[in-house]
Amino acid sequence: MRKLIHRAEGFTLIELMIVILIIAILVAIAVPVFLNARSNAQRRTCQANQRTVDGAIQSYQANSDTAAYPTSLADMTAAANKTLKSVPLCPNGGASYAWVDGTPPSISCPTTANHTI
Repeated sequence: MRKLIHRAEGFTLIELMIVILIIAILVAIAVPVFLNARSNAQRRTCQANQRTVDGAIQSYQANSDTAAYPTSLADMTAAANKTLKSVPLCPNGGASYAWVDGTPPSISCPTTANHTI
C-alpha cells in the first residue's frame, strides 16, 4: 500500500501573494473612484448652496419695502430681514462665499472656479 505524504495545513507563500495582489488591484481601482465621487458631491453641494443663496436674495428683494437687493450676505442673516438662517460655506475648503455686486447680486465660490451654477 502506498504511504500517504502528510501535508501541513495552511497556505503557501504563492497563495498569500496572489490574494494580496488581488486586494491591491481592487484598492487601486476603488480609491480613484471614491475620490472622484467625493469631488462631485462637494461640487454639487456648493452649487446647491449657491442656488439657496440666490433664492434668498430674491426673497429678500420681494419682502423689501423698497424692492432693494441686499448689499451683503450679512444683510440676509440680520434679524430684521432674515432670509437665511446662516451663511453657507463651501464644502471643499470651508470658506465663506464671495459677494458679487450686480443687479441682482450673486455669490461665487472662493475655493474652486468650477463650482458655479
